[in-house]
Amino acid sequence: MTPPRQRAPSLVSRFVRATVTVAGASTLLLAGAAAFIAWALWEAGEERELEARASAMAATIESAAGEADWNLMEDVPEALRESGLVGYRLEIWRGARLVAASLSGPTLGPQPADPATLRSWLVTTRRLPDDLVLLVAAPRDHGLRALRVFAASLALAAPLCLGLALVLGRAAAVHAARPLLDLRARIQALRPLEPLGPPSSARTVAEVRELEEAFGALWTRLQEALTRERNFAADASHELRTPLTRIRLYGERARAAAGSAAGPELDEQRREIDQMVRLVDSLLILARDASPEVRGETVNVADVVRECVRDVLPAAREAETTAPDETLVSGDEELLRIAVQNLLENAKKFKRPASPARVVVETGGETVRVHVTSPGARVAAEDRERLFERFYRSAGARASHDGHGLGLAIVRHIARLHGGDVECASGPDEDAHFVLNIPAWRGPAAAALPER
Repeated sequence: MTPPRQRAPSLVSRFVRATVTVAGASTLLLAGAAAFIAWALWEAGEERELEARASAMAATIESAAGEADWNLMEDVPEALRESGLVGYRLEIWRGARLVAASLSGPTLGPQPADPATLRSWLVTTRRLPDDLVLLVAAPRDHGLRALRVFAASLALAAPLCLGLALVLGRAAAVHAARPLLDLRARIQALRPLEPLGPPSSARTVAEVRELEEAFGALWTRLQEALTRERNFAADASHELRTPLTRIRLYGERARAAAGSAAGPELDEQRREIDQMVRLVDSLLILARDASPEVRGETVNVADVVRECVRDVLPAAREAETTAPDETLVSGDEELLRIAVQNLLENAKKFKRPASPARVVVETGGETVRVHVTSPGARVAAEDRERLFERFYRSAGARASHDGHGLGLAIVRHIARLHGGDVECASGPDEDAHFVLNIPAWRGPAAAALPER
């Protein structure tokens, strides 16, 4: 069994993911840059403020030192207490000796005992008279607290920003992809040999217009090639039917007039002509438009199956048929008859001679199913789908039976003309079992109901 094909991401989803990714990356980048700049600006401003306060403090001490009653050990501590610099650390040093300090705790100069302590402060110094040195320091934790508030604000605002980017990005993506989505819808609505319809809006982007023009040109070439192929198949089939019919008539006349010696050869010739006629009829069917769905009469598939069984498998022991009295579909009765006949002829050709083919007609939900089982026949796993290809015949079929490899291909073609399909439902070690699925007939009341 082939693995299910993964669904490719849509252009809109890619655009939305790209928008959210860019928005998230931009938010983090801008937040980091803003935090770094804010920290740098705060530190620069703090340093300027610190320099100004240190200069003012030094000027105050120098002014006091010029007075006659100046006392170093008494006036310097008093000047530090009267400075009004709350939260700042002020130290006065003379050489390596601390003269006074505004706060208790580890000292910051001239050589602090703990270098890690110095990194927690912004420090500036001023030289004073009498070999004194003034040290003024501001704690860095003020900036760290501001950064923590900034980070918390960012963490709270980031989900809102990403949600807004998701909503706006999707709206922008849908708007930007609308011409492409419109082109996809028009292509999906196309039927064979039908021209591409006009866009729903006159406004479109240049790339989509160029893509539409390229597809239109390709579609035109495909239409021309398909038309030529259909016309050739139909014309050739029609032209061949008349001479083949005449040849068969002449053969029948010759067979009636010939003696016993020429009879077998003429009978073989007639069988070959019948095969050619069936081949021509098959080509006519395959040349029909493959677009679903065929609109036709109401057909009782059960009656069609019973009639085909009587024609193809007339002996009582050749088939076991189970079918209800009435199983209705809407379509072409003659085409459905050909499909059922081909399934039965395939079963007759490959089944075990002493075993009857099993034919079952059933209705399940909105589908009518025709089951045909050939006892003794086997279908290899690699042939399950290839059997429905035109002119394909497995190695075993080529070795044991004549044919053209069109019977099952015609069955699938007719089934798809009616909006259904045919499948091989048996395993390699089971009796060959084919199921023809056709949508069941829906009355006017049922057809008028909306799809759910």
